[in-house]
Parts: sequence; structure tokens; C-alpha cells
Amino acid sequence: MNVPFTLEKSELESDFIKQAASEGMLQLKGHRSVGGMRASIYNAMPLAGVEKLVSFMKVFQANH
Repeated sequence: MNVPFTLEKSELESDFIKQAASEGMLQLKGHRSVGGMRASIYNAMPLAGVEKLVSFMKVFQANH
């Protein structure tokens, strides 16, 4: 399943993607025609990966 999401301030998207990449979370950029971001969490994605993304999102939100 793809989970699309956006940030309240779209100008922070590039920082979000760069910081996520530095944490080993890649390919979060959304579709070029829609924008935003997209997390692909299919069956092969372990629960720990989803939890890591959620934790990162919470920290990013608190810092911005």
C-alpha cells in the first residue's frame, strides 16, 4: 500500500526527504504530478520500518 502525505509547510518537503534519507529512509518523494510524499508499505515492509518512519515524522514535526 502507498501512503501519500503532505506537510503543512510544503517548503519543508526537501528537508524532510533529505533528513529521512540520512536516516536510511529512501524513496519518499511523491508522484511528480501530485507532489507531497509517499511511503510504500507493502507486505515486505517490516513493522519496525513503519515505526521508524512514524518516529522520524514526530521528531521532524516537533523540530519544525
